Amino acid sequence: MHGVMKSVSDLGLVVYGIRQRARLSQRELADRLGVSQRYLSELETGKPKVLNGQFFTVMEKLGIELSFREGADRG
Repeated sequence: MHGVMKSVSDLGLVVYGIRQRARLSQRELADRLGVSQRYLSELETGKPKVLNGQFFTVMEKLGIELSFREGADRG
């Protein structure tokens, strides 16, 4: 799947969708990712309190690639 994420809420929807397609509870996915259920819940609701190395590790384990594009045509 490919798409543009413009907010942390968009990212949360992607994480939620991945979990739903895998038919896993938040607890099950959190255990597989090595994070707390609370952290996963915060990600899914688009309200992570911390965006650190753990965040990027979780994204990598879920197969989510974050990229950026410098917009010269903005303005």
